[in-house]
Amino acid sequence: MADMSAAAGKAAWPKTPDGTTDWELVFEAPNTGFIQLIAQSPSADVLRLATTVVIDKLFTRRGDETEVARLKNQLESILTEPGDIAAKQAGVSGLLRQIKDARIEKARVYIERKRAGAAIDRRAGLLWKIDFLLKPKVLLPVGITFILLLSGIVYALLQSTIGPSGPVPVAQAPAVSEPAPTETPTTPETAPEAQASQVAPTVTPTPDATPDATPDATPPEAEPIRIWLKTLRWPLTSHSTKDRPQYYAVILSVEDWDTKVSVCRRVANVMDKLYQAFNRVLPQDRKATDEEIAELKRIVPNILNQIFKIELVNSVDIVRYGEAGFNVASRAPYCKSPDKNKQRASKPAQ
Repeated sequence: MADMSAAAGKAAWPKTPDGTTDWELVFEAPNTGFIQLIAQSPSADVLRLATTVVIDKLFTRRGDETEVARLKNQLESILTEPGDIAAKQAGVSGLLRQIKDARIEKARVYIERKRAGAAIDRRAGLLWKIDFLLKPKVLLPVGITFILLLSGIVYALLQSTIGPSGPVPVAQAPAVSEPAPTETPTTPETAPEAQASQVAPTVTPTPDATPDATPDATPPEAEPIRIWLKTLRWPLTSHSTKDRPQYYAVILSVEDWDTKVSVCRRVANVMDKLYQAFNRVLPQDRKATDEEIAELKRIVPNILNQIFKIELVNSVDIVRYGEAGFNVASRAPYCKSPDKNKQRASKPAQ
């Protein structure tokens, strides 16, 4: 296990000429590969411990908790099945090869996107780091300090401009003039009549004017917020076909503005999932049919919601280049909403 721990450092893992991790060697190397080392485990307990270390070492990103739990449950199912240690070693080796194949596929998609000129930003851009300053634990002390500083400056300016305030001397107090008498003084007898003439007449409600006659004022349903992403090219390379690659716009629909912000924080993961969905449904040797595009629209929301572990994306529209509705985000972080002004206009005035 010491050899495996030493070889498990990600910086020391072998690389391919493209700069990505050589997962084939990491898993299958004769002396240092994960599968070869784990196959030497003499008991089920040692096999469980070694495989758990490998899983925890590979899945360290935020959002990998669900995949880690799934793999560990599958590992327990293999180890609890009746059989000798050789059968359990074979089952664990098959589980590790599934992980290896998934890593190789992700590396392939990454390289193809890089060669195609797609922007890869695994940290979703520096723009979203501003969100740290908007957290209450940071914003509240900064705001209080700013208000106190501003109040001190305003007080100092008022003191230097107006001077100290004090009571006005009696000799300098201005004389208050008596109001001029009116031509027709009001007598006690005529005062009630004059006041009664100035009172607006009251309107007696008719029997028909009941609360049931007023229509129910139900607020209008909020329209969904659309999100434009970066142009997606498929296939990423043209080695398998003579046709030119097709360009697509993917437009997400979410419920409100806060949901849009949550989706855009993970835009790099969203783009990775979209390319994996394209690879699953769309062919690489010909143009996609309308039925294939419809199937892609159907499965993409569920695939994207796996990133957030809740249903944030309600629906997805996929439009070919040249068709009506083709809209994309052209600037980083490539997650733009055309409904921003509409969202502001829908807020009631304070």
